[in-house]
Amino acid sequence: MNQRDIAFKILYDVLAKKGYLNIVLNKYLNNNEIEDVDKSFIKEIVFGTIERKYTLDRIIDHYSTKGIKKIDDKVLIILEMGLFQLMYMDKVPDYAAINESVNLAKKYIGKYASKFVNAVLRSYLRNTKQIKFSQPDENLIEYLSFKYSFPEWIVKRLLNNYDRDATESILESLNGRPEISIRINTLKIDGKNFEKKLKDRGLNYKKGLYNDDAYYIGLKNITNDEMYNEGLIQVQDEGAMIISKVLSPKPDDMVMDVCSAPGGKTTHLSQLMNNKGKIVAFDIYEHKIDLIKRNCRRLGIDNVDALVFDSTNVNSEYIDKADKVLVDVPCSGIGIIRKKPDIKLKNYTEKDFEELNNIQYRILSSSSKYVKRGGYILYSTCTIGREENMNVVDKFLNENKEFKISDIRPFLPEKLISYVDDRGCIQLLPNINNTDGFFICKMQRNN
Repeated sequence: MNQRDIAFKILYDVLAKKGYLNIVLNKYLNNNEIEDVDKSFIKEIVFGTIERKYTLDRIIDHYSTKGIKKIDDKVLIILEMGLFQLMYMDKVPDYAAINESVNLAKKYIGKYASKFVNAVLRSYLRNTKQIKFSQPDENLIEYLSFKYSFPEWIVKRLLNNYDRDATESILESLNGRPEISIRINTLKIDGKNFEKKLKDRGLNYKKGLYNDDAYYIGLKNITNDEMYNEGLIQVQDEGAMIISKVLSPKPDDMVMDVCSAPGGKTTHLSQLMNNKGKIVAFDIYEHKIDLIKRNCRRLGIDNVDALVFDSTNVNSEYIDKADKVLVDVPCSGIGIIRKKPDIKLKNYTEKDFEELNNIQYRILSSSSKYVKRGGYILYSTCTIGREENMNVVDKFLNENKEFKISDIRPFLPEKLISYVDDRGCIQLLPNINNTDGFFICKMQRNN
């Protein structure tokens, strides 16, 4: 099975069968028989096709005589793959992109489909200059959606929060390929010995932008590496690391992480506590609790109690018990699209956002009941925009007068202090801070 065959199967499972991209990728690529260079090519096609789907589909609709809605799922995916290679993969010759797409169609659908694929792709090549879509002065949302290949709900949300130039900068950065950062597990190794290990193996590395425990290392498949399996490292974005640093747990604290899976922040909290004190980690799904427990075992962590619980409710056992509470709520995920382009496949409506905001508020409100007098609660999301961030915080503060926003600047790297807003919160942005798009607000309960 060649590279494009595997890419097609992955895309079919994600786009047609609605599978989760990370799970489907692992299913097909956790295979030692596939060379790293082939895995990279497959990922480029898969990520790129999903990332640019909005634009690809508009062009396919333009050149297809029958219209995109009448095209079979398999044929459409092959067209999207082929068109992505023609438009965005300079190293792939046009003839190879078309011929391989035709072969896929012939193999998985039939001869008629292969002729249709050939006709559409060649029509695009012959007539690329004829494509005309909305201009900025006609319909800015439609223009930005097509140019950067984002669904209109994301473009609207960004334009509600930023001007056009800032919105374009964010959209462009969200289409980028981020470097993957790892956090060293200081419970098992320090920076000096970790760097020696990297040098001994001949691996290139860079120190983190904001965190002493963060590194960018030259590994193609981090989670299959011996250092990962030995619990020396954890994959985590630097923005996510900052959340735990801002919560600043102490070794003797009782800490709660109410939306914990997959456990990156939970295990970082434990690391900051030197594996002392106690952390109670909630998640709504049993299989995700199992994932947290596996991560803790791998990292040598034993101060975490991971439990199945729906955090929109209050667990009476923990009322007034926690020194620190982390509330990293479910969100639209706009800030992590660089790593999860399948977020673009979602189609949020106003009703969906109302329900999401309600869940976010209920989790924050319920979780505040765990905070001791004088304790802290930190609200965070991996999205961009006041609708899921400051608006939720303001509603909470208006209805919970014993809480107030706490100054986070003492816990931030010096490079980020200037980005704290006048309310005392921070929105990290990929185009400015080179992290995923995280919002962070820390609040204290009065004495």
